[in-house]
Amino acid sequence: MTTRPPRWTVAAAAGAAGLALVVAAGAVAASSGRHAEAAATSPGHVRTSPVAQTGPAGDPLPGSAAAVRAQLARVPGNWPAWSVLGGLELERGRATGDATAYAAAQAAFDRSVQLHPEGNDVALAGQAALADAKHRFADGEQLAGRALAVNPDSPQALAALTDALTEQGRYPQAQAAADRLDAVRPGVASFTRLSYQAELRGRIPDAVALMDRAARESTAPAQVAFARAIEGQLRLGSGDRAGATAAWQAGVAVAPQDAGLARLGARLAWAQGDHDLAARRYADLMARRPSAADAAAQAEVLTAAGRSREAATALEVARAARTLAQDAGIEPEAGDVLVEADHGDPAQAVALARELWARAPSVGAADAYGWALHTAGRDAEALEYADRALALGGRPASVLAHRGTIRAALGDRAGAAADLRAALALDPTFSPVQAPRAAALLARLGVSR
Repeated sequence: MTTRPPRWTVAAAAGAAGLALVVAAGAVAASSGRHAEAAATSPGHVRTSPVAQTGPAGDPLPGSAAAVRAQLARVPGNWPAWSVLGGLELERGRATGDATAYAAAQAAFDRSVQLHPEGNDVALAGQAALADAKHRFADGEQLAGRALAVNPDSPQALAALTDALTEQGRYPQAQAAADRLDAVRPGVASFTRLSYQAELRGRIPDAVALMDRAARESTAPAQVAFARAIEGQLRLGSGDRAGATAAWQAGVAVAPQDAGLARLGARLAWAQGDHDLAARRYADLMARRPSAADAAAQAEVLTAAGRSREAATALEVARAARTLAQDAGIEPEAGDVLVEADHGDPAQAVALARELWARAPSVGAADAYGWALHTAGRDAEALEYADRALALGGRPASVLAHRGTIRAALGDRAGAAADLRAALALDPTFSPVQAPRAAALLARLGVSR
């Protein structure tokens, strides 16, 4: 017979679990951030944010996963607390890049379901979030649906469903899910997801405004940092360096050690022409969080700075980090395809892209597939996917540059020039390596910027 915890404990843990999972749902950033610098503005990523752990009346929960484990040691049948632990471990994986945290999260959510198999929508939503974090979006959709069958107004399940639908390229349904989340519980979770929907459709001012709103309404440093980091990237990607710097400064004032803000700071340093500072900031980021995406971004900065030996070392780190993520059950994403295409084996990049497209046919996957086909010399096929990458309305500089390069290879000088000119007008420093190549290609086409 399972020991039943006191009612107040169940209620507090269930409420905390719900808050923990609302924004952690689909917390994929651990494995990839916003991809490597070459794909920093590509839309192929899940947009989620961390959340403070709170109990009744917004009071902070007593600390950490260790505190919850201590509680569970006293009351091992406390099924809501197991969901809290799962949410905390999921967030730890997102925040630190430690993919082993996902295994701990899985065990905790599974234990909650074992203890309370009927009506446990919070644990089901947690499992959906974890599936999204591993880039298993069909599973995430199915688990979110099960949670919503129990509780149609579950904000954490709606968050996970939004992420799963988005990454599967089902954008009308994803928008509807995000709108439903905002109606059920307007706040950081809904604002960040609505921002991503706007970004994907090219409505950058709306996306920025929603991220600014998320930052202003956040109650925890991690939330503020996430929102300001994405706001800064959006501003930088649209040519607003001053606004991006202001967002970075606002975030750093609250969370000086945040990895997303560190990444934004490195990008800003490069955009402002301080290449040594950019390299130092990436080195500092790598010392704290050696993710595959950040290592690849560091390699691009080092390559552009002429430090090829150090760049090769960074790429080795990127490959090792990707192997660790794969061993932890995290499926490849668009950033992995782009890194393989630019720095590895084009044939392998095409194979990765084909698998990604079958599993998660988003606009980001289309961009990655098109670019992989280009690097493999298959430009006629590549153009179809390059077009699909821009079909929703978003026009990131890196994606425009990819299509422009593909068009040039096919002899479409006018189309290539239009795309390359647009990319460089948006953000002339979108990538330390790809932006100069785009400018050089545009010059060879005989078209002035």
